[in-house]
Amino acid sequence: MSPVPLGPLGRTGWNVSRIGLGCASFWARPTFSEQRARSVFDAALECGITVFDTGASYAAGAAEERLGRMLASAGGQSADRLFVATKAGTRTASSGRIVRDFGARAVAVQVEDSLRRLGLERIALLQLHGPRPEDLDDDLISSLQRLRRDGKLALLGINAEAAVLEQLPGRSEFDVLMPFVSVLRPEGATLAARAGDAGLGVLAAEPLARMRFAPPWHRWLMRPSGVWYLARALAARLRAPAQTAPRMRRIRRALKADGWTPAQLALAWVLARPGISSAVFGTTRPEHVHELARAATRPLPAAVQSALTACLSSPGDLR
Repeated sequence: MSPVPLGPLGRTGWNVSRIGLGCASFWARPTFSEQRARSVFDAALECGITVFDTGASYAAGAAEERLGRMLASAGGQSADRLFVATKAGTRTASSGRIVRDFGARAVAVQVEDSLRRLGLERIALLQLHGPRPEDLDDDLISSLQRLRRDGKLALLGINAEAAVLEQLPGRSEFDVLMPFVSVLRPEGATLAARAGDAGLGVLAAEPLARMRFAPPWHRWLMRPSGVWYLARALAARLRAPAQTAPRMRRIRRALKADGWTPAQLALAWVLARPGISSAVFGTTRPEHVHELARAATRPLPAAVQSALTACLSSPGDLR
C-alpha cells in the first residue's frame, strides 16, 4: 500500500500527512488496553501518518500520557518527523466534569503539563479547545506568544465551532484552524476554503461524523468501544431535527462505489475540499487505520462527488 501523502499545512512551512490520528475518545481511556491502543498507533506509523492530535482534557490527561509513551518508544520515528498537536483551555475537574479555563496563567500551566505528559520539549501545534470570542483577550494572546518565543510551541491554532472560527482568518496570531467538516457538516468546508485562501493550515475535525451516515451496528454491538461509539451516535441522532432523516438516507445512498467503503468515501470527500490540509479521525481498530489510509491515496469518484453535491445542496438540516 502506498503511504499516506504529505501536503503543506497552509503557509506555515510544515508538511503533514493528509490524514491524522485523533488520540482521544475511547482510545485514550484506561479501560482500552495499552496493547490495543499501541496497535492503532503503530498502524498509523506504518501507513505514513505524521499527524497525532490529542488534548489535555481527554481522559483527564491520560490521552497525552499514553501518546507520550508511544512517542518515546517509536524507534526510528523521530519526534521531529511527527506533528504532535494538543489542546488547552479545557481541563478535567476533580468531579470528572470538563471545565473551561482560558485564563492566561491557566493555559500556560496547561502547556507545561502537556509537555511533561507528552515527553516533548516543544509542541508542534497548540490549539485552544472551544473558546468563545470573548476568551481571546490580550492577556491570553500575549501569554501564547511568549510561550512561542520561549520555544514551548511552534504553531497556534483553534478548534471550535464555526461561529468562533469565522472571525479568525484575518488574525495573524493563529496559524491553524480546526473546524468540523464532514458530509453531515458541509458548512465547515466553506470556512476551510476561506482559511486556506488566507494561508492558514486547516485540520478537519470529525471527518467521519461518528459514522452517523452509515452506523456499523453489528460491529459496535460486539465490542465495548463500539457500544461507547454507538451511545454517542444515538445521542447525536436524538438531537437532530426531524427533517434530517430523509437527507441522511440520500447521503447513505450516495456513499456507494465499487471498491470503496462508506467511511472511505466520506473521508475522500473531506480531503477533496479546498483548504483542507489534513483530516483527523479517531478509531480503536488498526484495520480501520489501514482502510482510511487507502482512501487518502485515491481521488473521490466523480459519480459520488456529483451525488453528494446534489444531496448537500438540497434543503434540510443535518446537524
